[in-house]
Amino acid sequence: MASVISKALKITGELESTEDIQIDGQIEGDVRGVGVKIGQNAKVKGTVYGDEVELAGTIEGKIESKKVFLAGTARMTGDVWHQEIRVEAGAYINGNLKPELGKSDIKPVPKPAAVTTSSVSPVSASSATGTAHH
Repeated sequence: MASVISKALKITGELESTEDIQIDGQIEGDVRGVGVKIGQNAKVKGTVYGDEVELAGTIEGKIESKKVFLAGTARMTGDVWHQEIRVEAGAYINGNLKPELGKSDIKPVPKPAAVTTSSVSPVSASSATGTAHH
């Protein structure tokens, strides 16, 4: 069950949950959750971290998430670090989209190379080994 920050609440400081978070109020500080939904009238100043982040409101800061969804009402000012992103028509983004999350432990980035390499692997590995011995 998601924790809800209602539209009546304004929080200054870090917000962290081991479950989902629904934000309808205002937060000044970083937000960490598994799934983070930022409602249409919500505003966050800080970095939002989560496995999935859905933005219908406003973020001034950064998103770092495996899956990002920006609704048509989203207002994003800052960079979005993601593996997968969906953007509806009407969403406003002023920042960079960074598809690798900037971390080396992310699997979807090496995966295409691994698929390509594994299908060619025996030949390439032999060739590479042969070349390395020269």
